[in-house]
Amino acid sequence: MTKCFLFIYFISTMITGYGCSSSYDESGFTLGVGNYKFTMTDSTGNKLAEGKLVIKTYKNADISGIYEFTNIFQSDFRGLSAMDGDFSGTVNKAEKRVFINTNPRIADSNVFWNMDIKKSSLYGDWVYSMFRGTGNKGKVKIFK
Repeated sequence: MTKCFLFIYFISTMITGYGCSSSYDESGFTLGVGNYKFTMTDSTGNKLAEGKLVIKTYKNADISGIYEFTNIFQSDFRGLSAMDGDFSGTVNKAEKRVFINTNPRIADSNVFWNMDIKKSSLYGDWVYSMFRGTGNKGKVKIFK
């Protein structure tokens, strides 16, 4: 009787454990051609700007497209003047990382977005990079 009870207990525990395990793909936010929203904040979390990002091409790991600001909360943040509306970038699915260059035509004064692929968004850092070093930085989030 005890052996039978232990066997049933063991089987039910295994079934419960298996049933509670995650059966869906937790690969995260899916990025593809289409429209997205973004928010930029400063290093203390204050909103700087919001906008719309449109991925027009996604070939292999390379992405490109356009973006526009819909709300600018602080019009004097360093780096804003370097952002011209076109972007290019790369997606590293294996490392769950996305890099975006917000002005691919200029190399010495630019804002770069380095983000992680999260469950429902891309989230990471933005940095204003100049010839003389980093000028400003904060957080950026891209979402549907």
